[in-house]
Amino acid sequence: GSLLRRALSPTAPRPRAPTCASRIHTPRASSSGESPQLGGPVYVDERDGSTPASKMADDLCSSRSKVIDVDVKHATPWLEFRSLTYLDPTGATRRWDMVGRATRSESAKSKGIDAVCVFATLRKKGEEDTTLLVRQFRPPMNGETIELPAGLVDADEDPIVAALRELKEETGYVGTVAGGDEATGERGGDVRKGETDSAARVGVPAMTPALPLSPGLSNETVALVRVDVDLDAPENANPRQQLEGSEFITVLRVPIAGLRRTLDALAARGYNVFAGLYTMALGMEMGEGR
Repeated sequence: GSLLRRALSPTAPRPRAPTCASRIHTPRASSSGESPQLGGPVYVDERDGSTPASKMADDLCSSRSKVIDVDVKHATPWLEFRSLTYLDPTGATRRWDMVGRATRSESAKSKGIDAVCVFATLRKKGEEDTTLLVRQFRPPMNGETIELPAGLVDADEDPIVAALRELKEETGYVGTVAGGDEATGERGGDVRKGETDSAARVGVPAMTPALPLSPGLSNETVALVRVDVDLDAPENANPRQQLEGSEFITVLRVPIAGLRRTLDALAARGYNVFAGLYTMALGMEMGEGR
């Protein structure tokens, strides 16, 4: 059966009405303090930031859910197939099947991040900014995908270090964290000389937090790291990949401007475009139109 199969019938008696419903607020109730009728949809108005009515960790019934048992059904050096038992907000016991990374490091350095992907901005005097995509065969898809350079974070490895390492290994290019501290990924207090895009503005982080990739299937997390590549630097004059024996990666250099249209063209040629990459490209395009 599907790894996403969810048990429709709990092992406990039929769920009761949520006992925490009096603390859930509809958009109207978030301003008036009134509680909605039981069984209705739950909405939280976050337009004004965190307010007493919008503290989701305390007010949402879903926050009462928790996993109470994990049974590893099958394991390899890379993955684990796990059967979860969890309590829903009503106290009923339910089941969920998932896949997890067996390689996740418990080190504080890794920040709970399983993998990193790299958005590299290639800069060269007199030319438009470009970025790097990688094309490779993915057996689960039985086809080639279009992705950002990416890879797993090694044990006791900082994600920033992992990102720069993966960029070098998969593309041959040497990069630096985009205007931030290479140890933390935090932005500095100014704009780097030569940075003209919106990401160069003060306050934009060079690294995202740990982000779930497919939370209905796995607890795997990834962080996106922004990297600058100076094409005028000697170390980037003749980039050479440093691939492992099982890796066969084609590097694509494409313009950053119009990235979504580039991805559409690649999808039309039969390639599988990674959802996170397409979503980012679409967001960039939407931001340009504001």
